[in-house]
Amino acid sequence: MKIKTKKAINIILVIALIIIVVLLLLLLFGGRSFSKFRKTINSSGVAEIAKPIFVVDGTENIKIDGIQDTVYSFSVKNYDGSEISDVALKYNIEIINDSQADLRFELSKNGEKVELTNNKTEVMFLNGISQDKDDYELRIIYNNNPAIVDDISGNVQIKVEAIQNEVI
Repeated sequence: MKIKTKKAINIILVIALIIIVVLLLLLLFGGRSFSKFRKTINSSGVAEIAKPIFVVDGTENIKIDGIQDTVYSFSVKNYDGSEISDVALKYNIEIINDSQADLRFELSKNGEKVELTNNKTEVMFLNGISQDKDDYELRIIYNNNPAIVDDISGNVQIKVEAIQNEVI
């Protein structure tokens, strides 16, 4: 019986050794079959930036005489010649009175009155892609009567600020 048990033990040891060798071979070669996959792609691209166009047209200087209301006409548009803005713009207008005179301002856009808060408008919009233009008329009213020429010194400026409309 001892011989049979020795043979059985030898067979079990051989089988265990074969299983261990097979497992080691699987671990050794199995890692290669599950290796990482890497691929490198080289590419290049060109991106165009949208071109904003914002033009304010109007005469540069006008004279305020203090006798009659002075009217100043100007326009705001999103094109210059044949070039049109690629993006929509939002803008506001501020009237800065650096003169010593007591002046009041009335602004109209395309014939309709525009409310001024502290001589500044709310935000307004110009479309992109197609030509868009807003015509303005600024009426400058001299409050002192009769006019004293010395009162009317300094400048009245129209400040127009625009930023690109956010695309959501």
